This record gives sequence, C-alpha cells and structure tokens, in this order.
Amino acid sequence: MKIDIVVTGMIQENCYLVSDDSGIAAVVDPGDNADKILNRIDSEGLKVEWILLTHGHYDHVGAVADVRNATGAKVAIHEADRLAVRFEADMLVDDGDTIACGDLEFTAVTTPGHTPGCVCYICGDAIFTGDTLFRESIGRTDLAGGDFSQMRKSLIKLRDVPYDDLKVYPGHMEPTTLEYERENNPFIGI
Repeated sequence: MKIDIVVTGMIQENCYLVSDDSGIAAVVDPGDNADKILNRIDSEGLKVEWILLTHGHYDHVGAVADVRNATGAKVAIHEADRLAVRFEADMLVDDGDTIACGDLEFTAVTTPGHTPGCVCYICGDAIFTGDTLFRESIGRTDLAGGDFSQMRKSLIKLRDVPYDDLKVYPGHMEPTTLEYERENNPFIGI
C-alpha cells in the first residue's frame, strides 16, 4: 500500500491518495484544490475507484465533485452526514462496513463527536481518522452537530481498537501512531 498526502485549502486539510501496487486507488477527504489533487493522481498514474469521506465538513469535501467527475470514482459517506453535502453518495457506510478497492480493503469505524457521521477507515496498518483524532489532540466538538460525550465514546473505541501498530493519518497535522496516542494524547484515555 502506498499513501500520498496532498495538503489542501486554507485550513491545511490532509487529503490522502491510497493505492495498491497496481495503482488502483481511493481518495480520502478531497477537501479543496481539485487541480492539485488531480495532478497528483495523474503524476502517480492512479486509477481512482473510491472517494472515502470521514465526515461532511466543507474542508474535507470541497473537491469531491471535481475529483468524481474527472475519475468516475464512487463516493462513500456515513448517512448521518449525507445531508451536510451537496452531492449524492454511492454508498452510505456504517460501522464495520468494508469497501474493496483493488487489493485494498477499507473497514469503516464510526466515530461520532466532531459531526454525527464521523467515520475512520482502517486499511492494512493505517487508520484515516479525519477530524476525530489528531497528534496529541482531537477534533472540535463545539461546531454544529458536535457532541463531546459522543466524542469521548469514539475516542475510547479508537483506544480499544485491537491493533498495536496502526499508523494514524489525521485530517489535519502530521501523521502519528495509535500506540503513541494511547500514551500521549490527553483526550484518548478519558
């Protein structure tokens, strides 16, 4: 599995291009700068089959329509966030759902709190956490639809994921590991 990070927009959102050895790929959270994302897809020679959304905030979905139109990819989002976006999803994901993308398999883990429909995706030794979990921090819960009590439950759920070696790819800031966050993130143990 290869993971390319494309930082987009004024808020510096992380968009991820996740591909298998044959170049079949998923785009996680194409937030902005569609041209930048599409140029990277072209330069890497990727065939995008899926656009996976961790939630429906504008800084994570702003380039969905352009990327979808250019690649023909299908879009997945949790039902609770589908009304927050201006496009139709091809799949409404829920906890435990899997999405095959070439040789890769993404498993959805519902993590409400930042929004009602937040989802993380586990693929191989990686977890894409959107705005649920950051390095030594978490996503905001004071925006519309945010709920700190739900976030607490989601963080405990992530803390207890039965993997020790997952690399965390958050929606903002630099990657980290689940092991590091279990030991250093003041929010994950609450």
